[in-house]
Amino acid sequence: MFKYILKKEFLLIFRDIHALMVLFIMPAIFILIMSLALKNTYSDNFESKLKVAVLSSKSSDIKEFVKDLNKSNYFSANLVQGGTLDTLIYKETYDFIIKIDKNFKSKINKNAKDFEIKTFSKSSIKKDYFYILKNNIAEIISKSIMKDYFIKSKIDARTLSVLSDKINNTYIYKNNKTKLNPTSVQQSVPAWLVFSMFFILIPISNTFINEKNFGTISRIRSINVSLFPILLGKIIPYFLVNQIQVVIMILVGIFVVPLLGGDSLIISGNYLLIFCMSSAISVAAICFALFIANISKTTEEATSIGGVTNIVLAALGGIMVPKFVMPQFMQDISSYSPMSWGLEGLLEIFVRGGSFNDIKIYILYLLIFAITFLLLAYKILKKGNNQ
Repeated sequence: MFKYILKKEFLLIFRDIHALMVLFIMPAIFILIMSLALKNTYSDNFESKLKVAVLSSKSSDIKEFVKDLNKSNYFSANLVQGGTLDTLIYKETYDFIIKIDKNFKSKINKNAKDFEIKTFSKSSIKKDYFYILKNNIAEIISKSIMKDYFIKSKIDARTLSVLSDKINNTYIYKNNKTKLNPTSVQQSVPAWLVFSMFFILIPISNTFINEKNFGTISRIRSINVSLFPILLGKIIPYFLVNQIQVVIMILVGIFVVPLLGGDSLIISGNYLLIFCMSSAISVAAICFALFIANISKTTEEATSIGGVTNIVLAALGGIMVPKFVMPQFMQDISSYSPMSWGLEGLLEIFVRGGSFNDIKIYILYLLIFAITFLLLAYKILKKGNNQ
């Protein structure tokens, strides 16, 4: 009998084409968009440098300052000797304006109290960009003053000019063989994969509620089939759908994202561990979907409740906004989201090259979550059938 229950479920899955499109096309689009949108966040430079207008008069110091600023990976600077701030920002589309005295070095050396470097930008500019610019300005001026001092003291200034190049960062991975720089696609693929797996709620709720309303479950129960085989018959087919999602989204990250100018997905960890983690996420998502389907009377109600819940869990779990940009209290709250457990487990494998010991706690949390909601779904379904 169980074989026929599975056959029925597979037939229902393949008939619901729109739900399948949501499960596969939606996360693929999100992966493409977010991998490209967040590319600069993980990069050492910007594809399009920020335009900077240095508002000052011509002098050797200013000329050297503009030249050094153009060596940055982030800024493209031009000397501008006139024009209003509004014109430069909104008509000539400069991202920043630096207003600086042409004799800034002599004023610094004399400790002039009226000396100041002012910057201007649109209100929408990211604060991170301002801090990068501020640090660049301070570094350039400091180097220039120190260089003058070294020359006067007859000290070789060449070491100072390349000092920043001698300061490098190396990522430490749990797998010592792995030497990869983290990329936006390594964040996007696991994040939107977890989100899409939880959206299995839509086809499950559609078929399950229709079966309850049409009396299909009652008729199966009438031939001495217990509720657990019925629920298990829901879990296995959708579990396979989730695993197909995993394979397709990884392939999108490896082959499709680079075609659009993004980085290719490189997985630091073991593929077997990905299967272990995706299995735990899948079971948790399906059991949660069965619970939502059992407490809802209509498919519209299930879609509304499940859709809103999934979006909230995704927002809290670091899916929509990476956890590292959240304030600490939000990061603490996110640790209670099942999507956060799934995402952190996958990031351990994708980015950090972790082992089973690194993901076992997340698998445990997800299995406890799954068992809890499966039992709740079973009790609600049993109560409904006894009435």
